[in-house]
Amino acid sequence: FFFLVPAGSLGLTGAARAAGMKFGKDLQQYRAPGWEDDYIDYKELKLILKRLEDDDATKDEVDAEFFQALEDNLEKVNRAFLEKCQHLEAVLDQTPVGRERWSAKEPSSRASGGSGGPGTPRHPGTPASLASLSLGPPSSGAADRSGGGVPSPKPARLKATPLGDGREGDAAAAAAEIEAKLAEREFYEAYRMLGRLQTYVWINTKGFQKIMKKYDKRMELRGTAQELGPEFEARLEKEAFCSGKMSILAEMFKSRRPGGVSSSGIAAAGSRPQLQLITGNANSELASEIAARLGVPLTPAKIARFPDGEVSIQILENVRNSDVYIIQPTCPPVNDNLMELLLCASAVRRAAAARVTAVVPYYGYARQDRKERSRVPISAADVAKMMEAMGVDRVCCVDLHCGQIQGFFGPRTPVDNLWATPIAVSYFKTRELNNVAVVSPDAGGVARAKMFREGLEAQGMRASLAMIITQRRSTGELGSEIAQADLVGTVTGCDCIIVDDMIDTAGTLFMATNALKSFGASRVFAFATHGLFNPPAADRIEECAIEEVIVANTIPLPPSVNREARKVRQISVGKLLAQAIKCIHTGDSVQRLFDMDEGVNLLA
Repeated sequence: FFFLVPAGSLGLTGAARAAGMKFGKDLQQYRAPGWEDDYIDYKELKLILKRLEDDDATKDEVDAEFFQALEDNLEKVNRAFLEKCQHLEAVLDQTPVGRERWSAKEPSSRASGGSGGPGTPRHPGTPASLASLSLGPPSSGAADRSGGGVPSPKPARLKATPLGDGREGDAAAAAAEIEAKLAEREFYEAYRMLGRLQTYVWINTKGFQKIMKKYDKRMELRGTAQELGPEFEARLEKEAFCSGKMSILAEMFKSRRPGGVSSSGIAAAGSRPQLQLITGNANSELASEIAARLGVPLTPAKIARFPDGEVSIQILENVRNSDVYIIQPTCPPVNDNLMELLLCASAVRRAAAARVTAVVPYYGYARQDRKERSRVPISAADVAKMMEAMGVDRVCCVDLHCGQIQGFFGPRTPVDNLWATPIAVSYFKTRELNNVAVVSPDAGGVARAKMFREGLEAQGMRASLAMIITQRRSTGELGSEIAQADLVGTVTGCDCIIVDDMIDTAGTLFMATNALKSFGASRVFAFATHGLFNPPAADRIEECAIEEVIVANTIPLPPSVNREARKVRQISVGKLLAQAIKCIHTGDSVQRLFDMDEGVNLLA
């Protein structure tokens, strides 16, 4: 049972393709049918802010109108969320286990239930069936068999009657089997609804966060002491739809599970295992986005530390025979996050998961991929061996430092090395760039820069290629600095895009930007998939003449960068990874995710 959030087949209209993906279009895609009026009115809030540019409205007038509309939207979303929670609770109380619990607590409620008879739900106004709360087209095999939603758990026509020839037992067994299947269906309908509700929470939370960032930008408050975005995000955590209600519903969902049915998926013969998503502490925001885009609730897990610093792992849900995806980049603190990944894989493997896929957006130790001097390990290969030893069956990464790392895994552990380049190309197409030059900051990145240029040309943007050749001098046992930089190619009067796989301390970026400006570049932009931003990266980015630095959200931005670096912008690989997980789970090819034309669909 796999439920992908309806998104218009995740396709875009021609206008959306031309303009590039914006959050408003993302919101439009992920609206659940029947809930259209319950989401944040992002477009209305944007139009209010635009009044500062389009007419003679004063700041005070815009503030009054904007914050009133913001409060109205918060009230609407909170009210709709609580209503949907009540619906889901009512659905869970209609499951066989839920009915048994109510009958045990209130044995008289069924007798006075009116025309509904036995099994009538306790809650007033509860829908007559789970099907009436379905948020999309019914899944295959779940067609209505009674002409009005899910049949009663004990259909009268299936009641065993004395046959006198030994067939009574067969009829009773058949009735029990059908009842079990109906209980299973009710369970998965509730599971589906829980996933859709999680998507609802995520997309509205993102909407409120983004509109406040726009407010700060329009009012020129970003990076100042008067910036309202961080304060508003802290307030959001206390709103009803961002509270712990989802965790309570998840616990209620587990407690209502009928006997013989589990979230690991008891499906018909020949169907695929149940998909389950688990995340560590490395990038929980990206994991939540992936889960929301898939409409699959995150499997609860307890990941903590003992007093001596050891990692403690406990998966709080049955994963037997499941297709498990562990979302955990091995970003700083590298060793802690790597141990979480390894122990999570060990835990689900020992719990009899059918398949374990490690989704590692950022692969730590990737730069130690060869022996550059005597008596050193090839750490990238050693990490691969540890992951295989812990039972990882498949690995999904984004922009490995070098593609050969895939060869460190054995042939029984395939690796999908996804590219963020198509997403970045689609982003830069939305920028007004002239006379573009794609620049590699070193000789090792020429192939990456060449692929980026080909992506721009595939999108109809002409671009040239240049390379900076650097000469370094050692500053210690593990450090070095750039002594000289030479340019291969021409960048005079060009808008340059520096393309690299990661930004660590931003030393290379600082040097390359200044060098390009000295060679006559008009403007300088940068794209790197992984933004580590270790100190003094934030200071260097602000000091140099670069216009904008684009990174993917494979790694959470450090707090110092959020506070100090106003030139840094993140693009999301959530759609890319969600589609990759869907393809792996269903056995489809991931080839289309490498197409440059697909980037416009993946930009968020």
